[in-house]
Amino acid sequence: MKRTEKNRNSSFGMGVGATSILMVFVLLCLVVFAMLSLVNANADKKLNDRLANRTKAYYAACDKAETLLEDMDSRLEQLYLEEPEADAYLEACLSYLDGAGGVAARREDGTGVRFSFSVIINDEQHLSVVADVPKEPEAGGRYYTVRAWQTMARQAWEPDTKLPVMESEMPELLMPE
Repeated sequence: MKRTEKNRNSSFGMGVGATSILMVFVLLCLVVFAMLSLVNANADKKLNDRLANRTKAYYAACDKAETLLEDMDSRLEQLYLEEPEADAYLEACLSYLDGAGGVAARREDGTGVRFSFSVIINDEQHLSVVADVPKEPEAGGRYYTVRAWQTMARQAWEPDTKLPVMESEMPELLMPE
């Protein structure tokens, strides 16, 4: 009889110590995953804030550019009504656009006047606008045609050359013999 009692008591199973270790391991895993989720959510929030600020600045620059173009359009209309002859109109447009602050204008051969200006978006970017004033504007339409509307970097891109990329810059230990 004693043998059967021993066999019953020595059945396969986990003791209290193993269960405690398993519970500590599971709890540790949950804490690590919670911390990783928190760090990831914080990084996503910072990225969303930066993107929201950048988008807000872009649309503010677009609004300013649209306002400038609207003011130019009304002035170009006045010039067209004052000078209906094509060459006189284009010369008046060139004179007006050159006098406008921040606007660069030049006469295009046979097509009209091309002008451009830029609006600052942030420290890194600006909105560049290029438009044409045709010899004969369309009746009831705008007195210019936008040719380019693009975001550009304010400074030329300079590559990071601090890492030893070329063989001559690599340490001698890494160079094959």
